[in-house]
Amino acid sequence: MISITTIDTAVSSGAADGALVPLSDRFNEAFARYYVQAGHERDGILAAANDPMVAADPQQLYQLQLRQEAYTKQVTLTSALVGHATKGIETLVKS
Repeated sequence: MISITTIDTAVSSGAADGALVPLSDRFNEAFARYYVQAGHERDGILAAANDPMVAADPQQLYQLQLRQEAYTKQVTLTSALVGHATKGIETLVKS
């Protein structure tokens, strides 16, 4: 299942001080957190794929395939969203 991280007011240290935090900063921090999390998930998948105990157990192999599928869907969706956001910003800048 794909989880969507919310952008809350605790994202930035500026928000804790009561200062205004630009939406772009919150957006950047949320995506940075997501990519770090995705990197950890990728590392976990690769470690499990190289584990001989996982390779010997069909149930664990199936779970690994499910993790890989979820990871691929999350990265693909994020990439598409960033691409659309970039195109939208380019359109606004050009007009």
